[in-house]
Amino acid sequence: MNHKVSLKEKFAFALGDVGCNFIWTVVGSFLTLYYTDSVGISAAVVGTIMLITRILDGISDLGMGVVIDHTHTRWGKARPWVLITAPLMAIGLILAFSVPSWLSDNGKIGYASFTYILLAVFIFTACNLAYSTLTSLITGRQEDITSMTSLRYILVYAVMILISYTTMPLVDDFGWTGMSVIFGIAGMICLLITFFGTKERNTVEKKDTDAKIGILQSFTLLLKNKYFIMVTILFIVNFVNMGLTGGVGIYFARDFLGNSDLYGTMTLANYIPVMIGLFAFPSLANRFGKWKCMVVGYILEAAGYLIIFLAPSSFPVVLLGLAVRGIGHVPNSAGIYAMVADVTDYGEWKTGIRNEGVTFSATSFGTKIGTGIGSAVVGWGLALGNYVGSATVQGASALESIKALYTYIPLIVTLVGLVVILNANIDKIYPTIEKDLKARRQTKE
Repeated sequence: MNHKVSLKEKFAFALGDVGCNFIWTVVGSFLTLYYTDSVGISAAVVGTIMLITRILDGISDLGMGVVIDHTHTRWGKARPWVLITAPLMAIGLILAFSVPSWLSDNGKIGYASFTYILLAVFIFTACNLAYSTLTSLITGRQEDITSMTSLRYILVYAVMILISYTTMPLVDDFGWTGMSVIFGIAGMICLLITFFGTKERNTVEKKDTDAKIGILQSFTLLLKNKYFIMVTILFIVNFVNMGLTGGVGIYFARDFLGNSDLYGTMTLANYIPVMIGLFAFPSLANRFGKWKCMVVGYILEAAGYLIIFLAPSSFPVVLLGLAVRGIGHVPNSAGIYAMVADVTDYGEWKTGIRNEGVTFSATSFGTKIGTGIGSAVVGWGLALGNYVGSATVQGASALESIKALYTYIPLIVTLVGLVVILNANIDKIYPTIEKDLKARRQTKE
């Protein structure tokens, strides 16, 4: 349970999320733009596709959690799914960005819906949930879980910055399909490194009675875990905002700041503070606790959105707001994943049954539902503002919609997250949980 993880294995683990983001950051930040401005699908239809897909996605997350809990191979429970889905992630990304130009308008909508559902509901769900579950299967040491998560996000934000700067130039040089081939292969390689470079050790042998637990009972036990519900809401909050700002960021740079090329610098201003802060987060979490850090984080994120709202056309002010938001995002990105590992332990402590896969479905469920809602609101908001994809200059109503989607709607969502985290202090009881679980396991040995 308390295996000390080497730096090499931590790095191999972290690359898995880099691989996921070579796929999902591209989808979250550029698929809406591709659909509206290149394929010619209306923003309202795009928003509807996003939401329907993510509702299906959320359901598949919970089902995949049960599948992982019932997977038993020589490679473990989660790693086999990382291996299987690595090449499928690349294929799914390429298909999504390759809508045939010869299709009719309805044909394009059908193709976009099918390929997006294939990628999001089936392939990405299996891959990302298995990867997230690895967090608690590699080790039970809180220090290592926190540092693994921090390293994971340092690399993730680095690749997000890379993607924000290189995507459009790659599209200019190789087209949307060519870009997706490059990023798809990069994502596949990173995921394969995770499979070969990690090992599952923190496993608990299930008793015969535990093995007979069905899907319905697994969910019933899960709903008795109040912290599972809270952390799921926090994931939804965080990823609604990522769906909003990621989906509309390129529009904001182009139409408010006057240059879409500034999107890379905006991403840099947001994520450089995050990357620096993640180095300090393990020490801060050990000293003050994850919960206190996350409370401060939500307050700073709200302040960042407010700063941008006050002067949305001033590039220096926007960069300042993004930097403040980035600092606040440090504990809320690293802390929340480490918190899920605590929630897994809490569930075992309360019920006597440990279901990593189903519990970690909170991460994938919240990610998908949150990003889906955010992406859908982007599409609907643009449509409500009468956004015209072929127009050189957007009207006042479209500009107001873009401003709302990038500033005060995320601000409101962040305040919801603050209220939830104030009521989710699992740090307060975790020492007791850890002590009791250790005693139980020693008794069984």
